[in-house]
Amino acid sequence: MKLAFIKAGELEGSLRHVNALLGDLKARGVEVQEVNLNPEKVQDTVDQLTEFKPQFTLDINGTGIIVGEQDGKKMPLHDLFGFVHFSIFTEDPLLHFPNLHGLSQNRNMVALVTDIKYVDSLKLMGVENISYITPFLDFSVFPDPSAERDYDIIFLGPAIDPEIIANSVRSNLPENIFPLFMEAGEYMFRNPEVNVLTAVGFILSLFNPQFQQEFNEWKKKDETAFMRLLNDISIYASMRKRWYILNFLEGINLKVVGDFQGQLREDHENIKVESYQDLLKIYGNSYLTVMSFPQTVPTGIGFTPLEVSAMGSAGLIDYRGTLPGFLTPGEEIVTYMPLDRADIEEKVLYYLDNIQEALEIGMKAKEAVISRYRVDDRSEFVFKMMKDILSQAKSSTKEDS
Repeated sequence: MKLAFIKAGELEGSLRHVNALLGDLKARGVEVQEVNLNPEKVQDTVDQLTEFKPQFTLDINGTGIIVGEQDGKKMPLHDLFGFVHFSIFTEDPLLHFPNLHGLSQNRNMVALVTDIKYVDSLKLMGVENISYITPFLDFSVFPDPSAERDYDIIFLGPAIDPEIIANSVRSNLPENIFPLFMEAGEYMFRNPEVNVLTAVGFILSLFNPQFQQEFNEWKKKDETAFMRLLNDISIYASMRKRWYILNFLEGINLKVVGDFQGQLREDHENIKVESYQDLLKIYGNSYLTVMSFPQTVPTGIGFTPLEVSAMGSAGLIDYRGTLPGFLTPGEEIVTYMPLDRADIEEKVLYYLDNIQEALEIGMKAKEAVISRYRVDDRSEFVFKMMKDILSQAKSSTKEDS
């Protein structure tokens, strides 16, 4: 079997884990060739694929989809050439809608999603062949956690004052549409497990018929702006959740890690991150890591909590109904009720007073992710899928002949 991995630049951050998937596929006998996609030299990539003649191609978040034209319609190269294209979605596909939106069809594409609700986003953009794959880690990229830790507690960003986001959106959105943005964002803040498509549909139904007609006409006229609106709502809701927590976690020496925009609270400090390796070291140098699920991870675990756990830091994260299927609350991770200020404060203060318990949870979390989130069983899943597709293709060819 031949697989071409199409990448647009070097893999950074959590995307690096995909390198381990490719390595394991090679070990299983798949001939893998990496192909760099330069937007200014797309023909070079096409020439490489033509020469290599892969049965399969692979990219991350749709960034390797090359668009051609047939009968005046935009079509992806995998449909034009007849190979099967795998795309691993580590984030909500809506964030990458320019890579998918507007194609006439995607028959030969198989989307591998790390969150089951990404199915809704993909179907909105016409992708039907979808399979679920649990996030996986390349443990070779993780340094050893610090023996003596400098940080009792960190808060994981990015953290941006939601007013900054709202003001930015207001300047780029029609005035009559802006109230829907605010209402949907606040609704998602109050209902953290709601998907943005569900939220917008529900909030829209509460507006009067005239507004609904105006909104649908605007959406039909500019679908790109509509997709951008969905992303803006999700980002606003995520930052609204994080800002809510930061606003009352005063009086403790809290390190806010990553991008921060707004006014720091008293006793808080912003730690800038220079590289992915620096970020991992910060995890491994902290006893407790406070996280708030972004709205773009509706139901899954996401890569970040697993990376925090792999570095032996006890994750303190908002509870959702699916979480116990990934990590055991109270043993491998600490949970809080998303909007319950008393619960959050109580958990933070308890573990700061009992830092050894936080360390023990972090160590159990590390053992859990090492045993459950390995790349080998994920690559076995992909390898078996490739074999099945080839077998079906051969059977279909025999029937046709």
